[in-house]
Amino acid sequence: MSSLADLGFLVTRSPHTSPGARFFYLLARAAQEAGHTVRAFFYMDGVYQCLNGQDASVDEEGPARWLEELLENGAVMVASNRCMRSRGLEPAALLSGVRVGTMEDLAWLTAQADRVVCL
Repeated sequence: MSSLADLGFLVTRSPHTSPGARFFYLLARAAQEAGHTVRAFFYMDGVYQCLNGQDASVDEEGPARWLEELLENGAVMVASNRCMRSRGLEPAALLSGVRVGTMEDLAWLTAQADRVVCL
């Protein structure tokens, strides 16, 4: 078995109401820098982290920039279709590279991961 881990993240918090967004980014970035695979499923208010065009004036290094960096480095990111629909969000509102998925995607992410971090 490889010493590199496949890390899964279940992200449920809104980016501007919880330190969880920054914590996710820091953990995922450190994991990528160590050569680990990073996959994330955004659920409940966590889907707001995946939106394109967030106001950078609120946080110059905010969630959109953090996720773009992680995606550029190979992270897989999936936003819950049910959570997006219930919040009136369209797939076109997502950052490029984030795809819309179902609970089956979350099950797959969990099965693939050596560890899952819930935030």
